[in-house]
Amino acid sequence: MSAALPAFRVENLGPIATGTIQLRPLTILIGKNNSGKTYMAQAIYAAFKTLQRVNGPVEPALTPEESIDLVSELRDTSVAHTADLIHPFESKVQAWMSSRLERAGELLKNRLAVYFDVESLDELRRWGCSEPLEFAIAREASGDSPSTLFALSGDHERHPLSPKDISLGDLRATRTFDLIDDYLTELAEDGESTRDEQLSRRATSFLADLFWHRHLLPESGLGGAVHYLPAGRSGLLESWTDVVHMRLEQEREGLALSGREPAALGGIALDFLIELQRLTSPRRRHRSWALPRRPRHAGGRDFEAATNHLETLIGGSVVIGHGRERVPSLSYKHGKQIIPVQRASSMVAELAPLISWISELLSPGDLLLIDEPEAHMHPEAVLAVSEALVALSQAGVNVLCTTHSTEFLHQVSNCMLRASAKQPEGQGVGASISVEDLAVYRFDRRDRTVGTAIVPVEIDPDWGIPEDEYVAVADRLSEETSRLLSDTQ
Repeated sequence: MSAALPAFRVENLGPIATGTIQLRPLTILIGKNNSGKTYMAQAIYAAFKTLQRVNGPVEPALTPEESIDLVSELRDTSVAHTADLIHPFESKVQAWMSSRLERAGELLKNRLAVYFDVESLDELRRWGCSEPLEFAIAREASGDSPSTLFALSGDHERHPLSPKDISLGDLRATRTFDLIDDYLTELAEDGESTRDEQLSRRATSFLADLFWHRHLLPESGLGGAVHYLPAGRSGLLESWTDVVHMRLEQEREGLALSGREPAALGGIALDFLIELQRLTSPRRRHRSWALPRRPRHAGGRDFEAATNHLETLIGGSVVIGHGRERVPSLSYKHGKQIIPVQRASSMVAELAPLISWISELLSPGDLLLIDEPEAHMHPEAVLAVSEALVALSQAGVNVLCTTHSTEFLHQVSNCMLRASAKQPEGQGVGASISVEDLAVYRFDRRDRTVGTAIVPVEIDPDWGIPEDEYVAVADRLSEETSRLLSDTQ
């Protein structure tokens, strides 16, 4: 089974009454429309974004004596590479991490308000419910139930890091201890107490960042970048060129037009377009993220397999091109022909962002959330998309998607069965996934008066993912057809 990933517990969010989702390399959300699947996906996205941006003052700061002792140990090669930090210093690290997790709870409220475009979180509370909205993030603990890291209510662990997580070897592998040493040198040469305090706090902040991004988040399954491909991707690509085109028009006319405002976009859609802008920027030739990122080759051939499945499906490739007014955007290349994706088929326009994100943005350890990957597609095309997402999950990218497609679920089931099936020699083998790497959750809203319950779907390793909801619909259709045919005879 893959490394531990976080769990997300929700109560009274939109239509959702209660439920917990434990992420797996491939997590699938199913259920009827308006049952809360997208609410949950956007809340998870907000949580990841919150953790990656949280900062603030670090208390208590390192003393000069502690800094000197730390640098001395790091410089002493006779000290074991895996030796734990001294206990008093470890206690400070725990305090720094706990403080950041407390702030994360407050910042999460702001993130949720932005992504759901609401003035108050009360607007997100389940309709007709007087109980408070709760959203909590937990990590798996061996032998125990998941332990809460942080929540809207402010709950967090008192000891977010275990001693074995904090080693001298990890510090030696970074420039942090060099920076601390430089600050100590400056501190020794400068006699001003105010300056000393500033240097000490700056050194402490560097060290806290190190433990936050290289220990707490990765150990909790929250260390990678997060990306969201919302529903209606083809429409957002059209909005991208429209927004930029309107701004160019206003610049030409001296921005003097009254009553003409640029098209407004916010929340998830805005984040999607910001990533598109980074992707298509002529000057983009390096990753700008501060997060530590695993190299793409760590994903093996599965990255290439995911891209190949999709490029074979569209019969071409997606490249960086220019649309109206030379606006950088995505283009569809078929042979020698290159056209803006907005002029290609709806399937190509929907898949172009996914292909580009896989090729250019995603790295092992990242989380990709995608709404309805099967949108605008023939059932045969849906099978190829499901194969691509399975391959991507095996490349180390954690994938969470919402779907209404029985074909999508059925093909993922086949990919799971391949993992244990004996393939005839010489027969091509497609993407495969173990049952431990797969999770499916059904958003059950049978009783609208009490809201949606998030129910784990039990996956049969010898059969696959149950498709009860879809089978029930097919049965009703067949029964009606049979009745109508009988009535006409």
